[in-house]
Amino acid sequence: MLAGIFGTGIRVGANLLLLPLVVLKLPSSELALWWVFVALGSFGNLADFGFGNTIPRIYNYLFAGAEDFEAEGLREAKEGAKPNFAGMNRLNAAVRSLYLKISLAAAALLAAGGTIYLMKSAAESGHPQKIWFLWGAFIVAITYNLATCHWTQAVQGLNRMRDMQVVYIWGGLSYAASAALLLLCHAGLASMVVATFVKGFVMHGRCWQIFRQVVPAPAERVAPDRHIVKKLWPNSYKFGIIALGGFCMSNASVLICNQLLGKDITASYGLTAQIGNYLMGFASLWLGVKWPEIAMLRTQGRLVEMAVLFARRLALVMLSFVAMGLMVLLSDNSLNALLAWKGSHTRLLATPYLAFYFVFLTEGIFNIQFGMLAFTENVVPFFKVALYTGLGVIAGSLLLTPLFGLWGLLAAPLIADLACNFWFTVRRGFQGQPLSPRQLALAAIGGRI
Repeated sequence: MLAGIFGTGIRVGANLLLLPLVVLKLPSSELALWWVFVALGSFGNLADFGFGNTIPRIYNYLFAGAEDFEAEGLREAKEGAKPNFAGMNRLNAAVRSLYLKISLAAAALLAAGGTIYLMKSAAESGHPQKIWFLWGAFIVAITYNLATCHWTQAVQGLNRMRDMQVVYIWGGLSYAASAALLLLCHAGLASMVVATFVKGFVMHGRCWQIFRQVVPAPAERVAPDRHIVKKLWPNSYKFGIIALGGFCMSNASVLICNQLLGKDITASYGLTAQIGNYLMGFASLWLGVKWPEIAMLRTQGRLVEMAVLFARRLALVMLSFVAMGLMVLLSDNSLNALLAWKGSHTRLLATPYLAFYFVFLTEGIFNIQFGMLAFTENVVPFFKVALYTGLGVIAGSLLLTPLFGLWGLLAAPLIADLACNFWFTVRRGFQGQPLSPRQLALAAIGGRI
């Protein structure tokens, strides 16, 4: 948990720490181009389309002793089975080949679409050759990072969660240090491009080392098996649809707010949402570091032990989030004063709106944990519900915001989630474990039944 807190803090804080230096050392034209690079690069990362959520769990099952895995669902549990290193090497070979193809396809899309988008900006920059060189270097960095990101998934699949969080720490520090050094040396926009590559090189290289410390390399190179990718696809595309629904839930409200309520309210809503996301990320670490172990316990048929661990950690997630939410609510005046002192005109939402928004986030984080528990069964039963919920948020926001203003905008996601997602996700996750509601509550309070 301690490593997770630092790892999350570094991931979140690296760009914040760099921001004063970036603003000081980069001309406004290059700074604007960097934000464009980042936005275009995020489209390249979407090429993963759910594989990153599926692959770590398959490593979990094989490491727990499963002889093989199904496209959906689990095989009969075998308690005490030894790790299936041969199966993990076959999976690794297939995934390595898959991500190489994904990264090359993403590079082609970026080279075509991104280049067209940047033509005007490059022509107006006064030094187009430099911009095109940096854009090409950035595509190489994104391609490399995407092609090697499967090593991070492999480490997570081996339940080396502390090691993975330490990798995040070193990756964030290497990014911030290399960017800062190059900015101070007046390297300009190239500083950010190089730092992006350095971060991926440090993180994925270290994850490769950790994986090979646990899983012996095969005596002969294993050829990629296309049948493995075919078995990964049924759950992966469903995770991709869930990501699309999540995008609607998290981003549609901001876009609608900007159109209907103005820039000032949108700035406050966006800032509040960022703080809420940070709090959810930190609180979820209690279970986040235990999902591989929970998946392994399920694979071995140790369901009561799994359910007790889940219940106890769920209680810590909820208590942590509620406590941090109350701290923000009680200190919102101080936070707004700090923003004013820093010269920012943006404020958090007013206290009544802020309290209501945190109620929605509390419901959401509870809902998410039961969904994650169901995913350890190697099934993705919520993809249609997630999409309907996202579309419901859009429809509800468009209907309620003109009638009730900001209250309508805040109420629409909560109504959509309660109507479509909450009851189904929590019920389905609960059905995948053996404890009664009373036993689950006792486990959450005392750690045993």
